[in-house]
Amino acid sequence: MTTTADAPARTDLTPKTISRLRVPELDELTNPDVRAFFDRQLRQEGLTSNWFRALSLNEDDLARLNAYLLPLLGADGRGGLTLREREVIATVVSGENRCAYCHTNHANKLGKVAGDWSFGQRVAIDHHQVAELTERERALGDLAVAVNNDPRSIRDEDFARLRELGFDDHQILEAISIAAVIGATNRIGIALAVPPNPEYTGIPDRNRG
Repeated sequence: MTTTADAPARTDLTPKTISRLRVPELDELTNPDVRAFFDRQLRQEGLTSNWFRALSLNEDDLARLNAYLLPLLGADGRGGLTLREREVIATVVSGENRCAYCHTNHANKLGKVAGDWSFGQRVAIDHHQVAELTERERALGDLAVAVNNDPRSIRDEDFARLRELGFDDHQILEAISIAAVIGATNRIGIALAVPPNPEYTGIPDRNRG
């Protein structure tokens, strides 16, 4: 089984530009929270993500966004929804919106959490056809699609179903918030034409056994 952790970087896939707007060099950044974020990415992942680099043009706005977005995605180890559930929501929404960067990034992260690269890709394409999803995850995927595509379609019965599956009201609000915020990040990435980092593609090295 090929996992994302085994997939090396493909330098031939590295994009020439990562935004339709100017992208500051890291040493130009002055906001300490933003600089710390990129330093942490470099230490932990050996890269800086294209989407965050594109948004660093307005670095104070990026700092405020990160303070809200990253905990929602479970970066602070919070309780509530599991990391896998959070990434199911993010992956489903990004797939719905066909955001190249976010689709690739979240499908890759979900594949890492699941230990199977193809799992994240299949959830991004159509979560209804992924047999490994739990009933809870499938319900979260359905909620994510509704929040993203037609929030007026959501009914009290949808919340009742989620409660029957064991979600409390705090977790339901978390799920809605993740779906809504990821939808917004998708739109930013699409408008700026941010390409995925090649490291997120999970493409196996043909030269490795």
